[in-house]
Amino acid sequence: MRRKVLLVTFVLLALVGIAAVANASVTGGCTGSAVVDGITYGPNNDTAANPIVIPLDKSGVTAAWEGSVPFQNTNDHGTASMVFGPWTVQIAEWGGANSEDKRSASGTYSLDDLTAKLPVSKSLVPAGLYEVTVTHAADGGQCKGTVMVQIKGDLLSSPVGIGTVAGTVVTGLMLIGSAFARRP
Repeated sequence: MRRKVLLVTFVLLALVGIAAVANASVTGGCTGSAVVDGITYGPNNDTAANPIVIPLDKSGVTAAWEGSVPFQNTNDHGTASMVFGPWTVQIAEWGGANSEDKRSASGTYSLDDLTAKLPVSKSLVPAGLYEVTVTHAADGGQCKGTVMVQIKGDLLSSPVGIGTVAGTVVTGLMLIGSAFARRP
C-alpha cells in the first residue's frame, strides 16, 4: 500500500514538474524584443511565471518586433515555431542572401497571421501557456531562443479546453484509483 502511494505521488510530481520546467534560454548572442498590445517583451519572458501575453480574442493586433545578431549574417534563414498540442506550427519564416550583411532588423507581425497558421480555428484555441522557439542561422553563426506565450482567456471557454481539463481529472482519478485498487 505504501509503495502504491509513493508511486502515485511520484507520478503526480513528475507531471507537475514537467509542466513547470518549460522555460527558455537564448543561445548564440542574438537579442530581440517585441511590443504586443502596448507591452514590451524580451528574452526574460521565458518562464510560465513571466510569459508573453497574446490577446487572441482581439482582431487586428499587430506586434512590433526587432532583433539583432552578433555575427556575419549573410545567407541567413530563420523560423519561429509554436508548440500547439501534438503539433509544432511554423508561424514565421525569413531569410535571404543579405549581401549587405545587415545584422539587425525590425518589423511588424499580425496576430491574425498567427491564428491563420494554427491547426484549429481561433475559437477552438484553449487559453494557456505555449512554447515558441525562434532559430536563426547564417554564414557567421546561429542562435536559438525560446519564450513562453500565454493565450489570454478562460481555459473552459473552448471545447478543447474543456476536454483537456476533463481528461486531466479523469486520468488523475484513474491513477489514484489504481493505486488503491485491491488485487485478488
